[in-house]
This record gives sequence, C-alpha cells and structure tokens, in this order.
Amino acid sequence: MFLHLGGATVISLNEIIAVINLEKLSLEEEWITRSLAEKQVLNISDGEPKSAIFTDQKIIFSPISSLTLKKRLKQVSGKVSCSLA
Repeated sequence: MFLHLGGATVISLNEIIAVINLEKLSLEEEWITRSLAEKQVLNISDGEPKSAIFTDQKIIFSPISSLTLKKRLKQVSGKVSCSLA
C-alpha cells in the first residue's frame, strides 16, 4: 500500500519510519540536524513544509500536515502502525 505525500509523490507504507510535525518542532534539534546531514532530503513543498517523512534512505518534506497524513494512513491501511509526532 502507498501513501500520497503531496504533489505527485507517493511512498510505500513499508518505507516509512516516522512522520514528524514540523510546525511544532525546531529544525535545530540535534537529531534532525544529524539526519539531514546523513540522508538525502527531498522537498516536495512549494512553501514552508508542514511535515517530514523519515525513511531509511531519505527525508521527505511535505506540504501536508502530519495529522492529514495520519488520517490517510488510517484510510489506506485501516490502522496506524507507526507513531506520528
């Protein structure tokens, strides 16, 4: 199953490690800064991104809020198997 992240971007549910709400989180936090330096970053947001989706290989900045992504996960999978921050 796949999750639509905005624009023409979809991702397999199996790839998702975490979905982080960027509206309530500072990008200066150490673990995010380290992750940004270590992984490929894909920004699909035209303006300010609202959420970050972490996978093994990359971080995707999405214009869609983490709450909306959580609702989509419930619709697609029938349950939310990952914790959304």
